[in-house]
Amino acid sequence: MQPFMDVKRTLIRHCIILIYCLLPLCMQGQRIVFEGVDSVACRSDSVRISVGYTPGNEIVLEDLVTSMSHPGRVFLPDGIPCGTLGCSYQSPVTFTNFDPSATITSANDINFVRLNLEHSWIGDIYINITCPNGQTASLMNYGGTGMSACNSTIEASHRGWSTGSYGNAPVSTYFGLAYDWVAGGDSICDSTAVLNAPGVGWNYCWSDNTMNGYTYGSDDGIIYRAGNIVYLSATERTIDSSNVAAGTHFYHPDESFDSLIGCPLNGDWYIEVMDGWSQDNGYIFDWEMSLNENMVPEGGTMTGVDIVGDDATRTSDTSFLVSAPSGSWGDTTITYTVIIHSSSGRDIDTAVTIHFLGNPYQLIRDTLCAGDTLWVDSLAITETLHRYDTIPNATGCPTIREFDVVFLPVYNYYDTAVFCYSNNYSWHDIPFATPGDYSFPDLTTEGCDSTWHVTIIGRDSGFVATPLISDDGETWRRDTLLAGCRPMTVWMKSDTPHTAHNWWNLGDDTTWYDSDSMTYVYDSVGIFTITYLTESEHGCLDTAVLPNAVWVFGRPEAAFTWTPENPALSHPTADLINLSTSYTEGTFGGQYPLRYVWTIQNSNGYDSIVGQNPHYSWAVDGQNVFGDFTVLLSATQPYIGPYGDSTFCEDTSSATITIVNDWLQFPNLVSPNGDGVNDIWRVVNLLECGLYTMNELWIYSKWGTLEYHAKDIDEEDDFWNPNETHSPDGTYYFRFSAKSMFGVVRSSGSIEVVR
Repeated sequence: MQPFMDVKRTLIRHCIILIYCLLPLCMQGQRIVFEGVDSVACRSDSVRISVGYTPGNEIVLEDLVTSMSHPGRVFLPDGIPCGTLGCSYQSPVTFTNFDPSATITSANDINFVRLNLEHSWIGDIYINITCPNGQTASLMNYGGTGMSACNSTIEASHRGWSTGSYGNAPVSTYFGLAYDWVAGGDSICDSTAVLNAPGVGWNYCWSDNTMNGYTYGSDDGIIYRAGNIVYLSATERTIDSSNVAAGTHFYHPDESFDSLIGCPLNGDWYIEVMDGWSQDNGYIFDWEMSLNENMVPEGGTMTGVDIVGDDATRTSDTSFLVSAPSGSWGDTTITYTVIIHSSSGRDIDTAVTIHFLGNPYQLIRDTLCAGDTLWVDSLAITETLHRYDTIPNATGCPTIREFDVVFLPVYNYYDTAVFCYSNNYSWHDIPFATPGDYSFPDLTTEGCDSTWHVTIIGRDSGFVATPLISDDGETWRRDTLLAGCRPMTVWMKSDTPHTAHNWWNLGDDTTWYDSDSMTYVYDSVGIFTITYLTESEHGCLDTAVLPNAVWVFGRPEAAFTWTPENPALSHPTADLINLSTSYTEGTFGGQYPLRYVWTIQNSNGYDSIVGQNPHYSWAVDGQNVFGDFTVLLSATQPYIGPYGDSTFCEDTSSATITIVNDWLQFPNLVSPNGDGVNDIWRVVNLLECGLYTMNELWIYSKWGTLEYHAKDIDEEDDFWNPNETHSPDGTYYFRFSAKSMFGVVRSSGSIEVVR
């Protein structure tokens, strides 16, 4: 929609009829002016807005705005970027009502560009205008010589004034009546500071138009020429303002408006004002761009109608139904905008104001008992009523009456409440001591003569939760505390009759549901409370708690080793080394020292020894033994149970100790005939006992020649094979020595080789 500021006045040839409540506002053939049309209606009515026209439907548009202005005071920052203010002021005016193809064809198409501003030191100011396609024209070049972050954005060709033959005004000359910024004063970026207060803006117009008879400033009409100075005092001087109405004291732009030829008329035209040097500032109060009236297009025919406003419903191409918004009954004024579209592309709009007079509202609300009568004027109400009606009043808009009347019955209300004996008796927040029949008159807040009758019934008087526990699954008690070692098995069952559901909480974050009996293994150490909740067949609940019912103690960890690792037939003894550890965590850890019992296998059966690190010999009646024997260690940790009695938690560890045969034998015959029997001469039990790892063997012929030598024999292939040494049948001699933890063995003798 074209903004309303675009159309000051719209005339329609023949007739356009706006009808409110079907009342005509113009006659055929009249020329009427749309500047807002008023109508009055009741809030309860709907109003029809219609636009009619004669068969010719020719539209004539007059007084089209060709001058657009942008109002509002804007602070011009002082030559440096000031936060969101930046370096310059930029703001558009927007034309939309020209032919889409219309462009600037000469400088005469622009009447003038007007700025109302004040600023200290005109040498700081740079002003240009930009058209919708980006073409620009400089109104006033930058006259200062100082460099700053702001003047660096000004085109190089627009910096510095052209002196010509007339001379320039001093840069310290003002625009309008400005405040001069003082160094060291208030913040140059703060428009609220005292020294940054706005002065008085004067109008300054720039134009290159040769058709309107404008009178230009002194000398060559450039604004900063010395001849345009007005002296306010001996030290204060400012540039003479433009008389807009008379068209005098206009100024030529530094860059001719011919540079805007080709700019489209429709769109955003921007003015930019920049302070390029520090220590001075000012204000723009408004700016305006005026185009030549000869550029206005002709009218056309009406092509359609729209309306802008709430609660408007289209009923035809040119007709709308409007109504006041709901939610209140008072006076309301609503303004609608009626928009007429023309074939020229121009939109005509006008404001239509409807004054909705309020309908007085009366609420009739009451609550009564059956048999009463409510009188409203001459109307008798005897039953519940919810409705709206209207009655006349002096304003012509009827009074709206809303009836919200309720008649409560007179009654006797009966209720029955059933409670479990284990619960408190309460009905509608009223407590009762025992079951029975009770009556409560006048319980209603409205005061009607009514009575409540309630029967309180108790049920399941013998329903009591009875859980039983056991540590063997055979002996069941409720009041017994069970103690045992981890893992500890506990049996539980319900002894409650007529249960429908059961819940068990075992005290270690474990719960069971709908189980009459169960077996559970506690695998953690501690004291556990069992909670049992049961529900009867009638829905009554009861709970039993067995506090500290289960005591679970930790077991020690039995372990041992021995030395030597392999006792020998010659020394069948070992030191047993206890590595057991106590359970030390939680409530019961490490209360008492461990007790140890060793069960040791020997050639006659078993020995039992009490002690921590015993020394044991497997010799029997002076006869040495060898072979595998089992050793079992039992470690027991004692605890004080819930009744002061003792509980012993045991752990065992067993191992096999091997007594090796360390009696070495030296055969005197070897038969290396390849039959797999006695092919190699070997020292019997050397490898089997594993004790003599440091050993050495020499084999000599009967003439004393060394046939074979081996050291640190640890496998079969290390023994003498006559075939490998190519030794013939005959007599040979050996010499052997070995060392173990039990001493040194030396032996020598003869060997017969027979194949």
